[in-house]
Amino acid sequence: MKKYGFFIAIGILAIPTLWLLILKQGEIVSTSLPIYGERYYDTKIGDTVFHTISDFSFIDQEGDTLTKADMEGKIFTANFFFTNCPDICPSMMHNLQFVYNKYKDSPDIKFLSMTVDPKNDSVHVLAKYGHDLGAMPKRWYMLTGEKGNLYAAAEFDYLLATVETPIEKAFIHSDMVVLVDTKFRIRGFYKGTDFNQMRVLSDDIKALVVETYGRK
Repeated sequence: MKKYGFFIAIGILAIPTLWLLILKQGEIVSTSLPIYGERYYDTKIGDTVFHTISDFSFIDQEGDTLTKADMEGKIFTANFFFTNCPDICPSMMHNLQFVYNKYKDSPDIKFLSMTVDPKNDSVHVLAKYGHDLGAMPKRWYMLTGEKGNLYAAAEFDYLLATVETPIEKAFIHSDMVVLVDTKFRIRGFYKGTDFNQMRVLSDDIKALVVETYGRK
């Protein structure tokens, strides 16, 4: 009897270690992602109101209009770039490609990449850029639009800093990728130039799928 008790005790002690190993391998994911941005308690509805992405209307690499309504019920990522970016953009977009490839066959998950240089990043230029990345239209959107709207979206919707420097007309912009849920709330920020952060993003998308749709 003592012999069996010994093995039972060893089994109980091993459970936390096994759980951590499973978590590390990504087989089980947390569904408690934070919600970012300002919030307030609305006494009229008796609930907390969170920061959400506002209405938008941009043009994708096929020349079609994408609006907030098109993202209803979708989980999506958002980031800002420009095609002639010599430094952080190639690394960020390549790393994001890793995440995209994991979810490109999932119709409820979208990727939005918005240019901060709409003057030069025409629909044709964005189409070629997306094609070279292997971005499937309607799954990974390369977006352009009015410059003021793009910059406002970066700063006020996605809470990122996008600044155009007057000298040399260079663009300084965030290398962060933002994760947005089906209620248009921000659920995560990830450094696009850090491949390990893209692995975290991939796992967090999985967690958000479980939270939202109840499936892995």
